[in-house]
Amino acid sequence: MTAAPWDLLETAHTVLVAHAHPDDESLATGALLATLARAGTRVVLVTATRGEEGEVVPGSIPEGEDRPLDEIRAHEIDAACAHLGITERHMLGEPPALAPGAEPRRYRDSGMRWVRKGLAGPAETAGPASFTHRPRKDAADDLVALIEQARPDLLLGYDDAGSYGHPDHVHAHHVTVAAAERTGVPLVQFASEPDDTAFVWRDLPGVADQVESALRCYRTQLTVLGRDGQDVLIRHVGGQDDRIAMRSGLRA
Repeated sequence: MTAAPWDLLETAHTVLVAHAHPDDESLATGALLATLARAGTRVVLVTATRGEEGEVVPGSIPEGEDRPLDEIRAHEIDAACAHLGITERHMLGEPPALAPGAEPRRYRDSGMRWVRKGLAGPAETAGPASFTHRPRKDAADDLVALIEQARPDLLLGYDDAGSYGHPDHVHAHHVTVAAAERTGVPLVQFASEPDDTAFVWRDLPGVADQVESALRCYRTQLTVLGRDGQDVLIRHVGGQDDRIAMRSGLRA
């Protein structure tokens, strides 16, 4: 398999990356986005939801804090983006990521539940405003509007597995594919599974400190446990330990 996706990435002046929730950009693509930003690539981030339905790490929100969770998570993503070198970020459904003539749209976090082993679905509490319950065309229209405004050379998005199968991630995959088809902007997808041979893998040295700093911004969502070499070790809010490696697999 050729390194075509990396060639596309390295020759792009502007890359637009689409994610589902605050923290996804750091967990799934932190090393990649930091590497791009350090190389001088203009990185534009669009996030579909505000992570309103996510769990909260106990003790991470001080007593007396009166900001709603979505505002706290907006502060977290702003801080994380600063560490990664991302200077442009948008919410899907708000200008400029809003279709012409449309009223602003707020795509809510769908939450997640395990339908059966290996298959995730939206939480039973997900309402009609949730990202997965809104028409895919609305979200694609909004993403197309941002593409036309930002004029990226390349789109970067989830593969069809949506990292760990979160329904919002999978929905974001389909939305990004639709927008790429409509605009003709090439789409590069990042791998969900480590060492998937359908993807071209590269190590991304020199950005571990940036990625660790970005992850530490998400106090409500995860805990950084330390490092194992260049890998950052974390514990998700649900108690699952994870390793964030400084490498990425891509396919065009």
